Amino acid sequence: MLQTMRDKLDYLVQATGRAEAEIVAEAIEEGITELYRKQIADAYIAGELDREQAISELGEQTVEDLDYARRAIEQDVQWGLKGERDRCC
Repeated sequence: MLQTMRDKLDYLVQATGRAEAEIVAEAIEEGITELYRKQIADAYIAGELDREQAISELGEQTVEDLDYARRAIEQDVQWGLKGERDRCC
């Protein structure tokens, strides 16, 4: 079922008993925080931010997860490239 933003907001007001403005303010704050964290992660992955800065902003576990994902992708690419060399030459 597709819910519009209005439907979701109305539900939250009814379910929590909180004021609409309070819910909207919280949503904006949480949304900006999430966008900020995604941008920090992107900057770290792109090499624009060092590991210590990333840990400071994202936490050690998140940075470890990003490092693990990067290594896995690099290994997959190397495996794929090795297979390409074996087939073509």
